[in-house]
Amino acid sequence: MRELQVVNDAALLVYEGVVRDSGTARRIENLAEARKAVEIDAGGRIVMPAFVEADTVLITPGTDSPRTPSADNSIATASKRVLEACARGAVEDWVRHGVLAMGSTTHGAKDIRDARKLLNIQKTFQTRPIRIRSVFAPGSEEIKESDSEAAVRLWASSIVEKRLAGLLELEIPGDGLPAELRQLESIIQHAVPHGFILRLRSESPLSVRAQQLIRESGAISVIAPGVDSSPDPEFNRASCVWVLRTTDILNSRQPDGYARLLIDHGWALALASGYRGTRTGSYNPQHLLQLACSRLGMTIEEAITATTWNSACSLRMSTVAGSVEPGKQADVAIIDVKDYRDLAERHGHNDVYMMLRAGRPIYRRAGLLAA
Repeated sequence: MRELQVVNDAALLVYEGVVRDSGTARRIENLAEARKAVEIDAGGRIVMPAFVEADTVLITPGTDSPRTPSADNSIATASKRVLEACARGAVEDWVRHGVLAMGSTTHGAKDIRDARKLLNIQKTFQTRPIRIRSVFAPGSEEIKESDSEAAVRLWASSIVEKRLAGLLELEIPGDGLPAELRQLESIIQHAVPHGFILRLRSESPLSVRAQQLIRESGAISVIAPGVDSSPDPEFNRASCVWVLRTTDILNSRQPDGYARLLIDHGWALALASGYRGTRTGSYNPQHLLQLACSRLGMTIEEAITATTWNSACSLRMSTVAGSVEPGKQADVAIIDVKDYRDLAERHGHNDVYMMLRAGRPIYRRAGLLAA
């Protein structure tokens, strides 16, 4: 997390949407393939991977925002046209703030029917213009009242087999009741053979038992506000990314330096907005960069990694997002800041100048209409 591959006075060569080569501008411009290329001038700006949002929703019911269904116009009763309009507005906002890949959950869905409706809407927007890793998150009541094996079979037939989502998010019970933990373990045991990839969530700091459960489950990521005791010394070998949300940082009761401690123990940290409509979170990844540096003691290099590469890894999207390198699609953010280290001080700013999706400009900040 501590090193970025920084190239000054650099250039990218993109062919058919894929990064063909990268390096200093002098070397790239002298390549035979570059002689007829269309040039996009990013001089004096940062060119970096588009941000990856690890935990959000596209449609949130029960808020007063014009871009979300109202409380009496819930997911179940809202038309496809209304839901698509809500999702389109959210996608446009994310792109304007530098995001081209995200993990979007079904939080807000009351049952499997609502969840399928949301997932079908998300499928409509897949790669147009944003990459969406759909996350199926069954409600806690739905889990408590069901037989584990039967529930997983239903989820698999309704979600996985329809190719609506492959990532299953389960909540770790905060009070650690043995019966609830056993139910969770039973669901995990049945989910993996049905093709689900696991992501776990906890609204309270992780106990040692919870850390062990995460490690043993094979989960690719866990969303949690921290740990309530010393970190599991084996956790850093679990290939599991710890996802920390904006609200976790702002409302943390953890001691100063706890994130620094976990990073130094080898934990891979990703940062996410946790955006849920108008009530929590922020569309702006730059806000996360500033919070990570000012409140968590992270370096700007670690914060950038946590909002790009590690976030992509937390969604198993690192083959298509999170970095700019030859062989990957050119999903690029051009930031109107001269030095990436200045991003640690740009609190509340949105400095995105241009967004390139597969090498093609899809957003450019407009100038003043009148001087």
